[in-house]
Amino acid sequence: MTILFSSFAQAANPVLSSQIAMSFGAHCPTSFYGTVLSNDASACHIFADTLPASLTYHSKVSPNELQAFFRQQIDGPITQGVSQNRILIRLTDNRKIIVISPDGDGSQVDILVNPS
Repeated sequence: MTILFSSFAQAANPVLSSQIAMSFGAHCPTSFYGTVLSNDASACHIFADTLPASLTYHSKVSPNELQAFFRQQIDGPITQGVSQNRILIRLTDNRKIIVISPDGDGSQVDILVNPS
């Protein structure tokens, strides 16, 4: 597993620091900037250590089941669509964007978090 981050950024951002600490080894974080990951999250990659931030992971769950899982977490208006066989879920203010793509026997999930 590869996780990209700097020691300086980890010390400067304790929220992200705890998320990175949980994602070492075979474990993924349980949440990423307030978005809970599915229980079977694996192969997590954190690509940015400050906002805008992004995390990608794999799940054995189907895209449609993950769509329902994430929709239950969101309280507020969203925009949802399908583009190139990917499910796109955007909060109205584009603060968070979740992309769910078919991947082998499961799904790839990309969570993008923008500054307010």
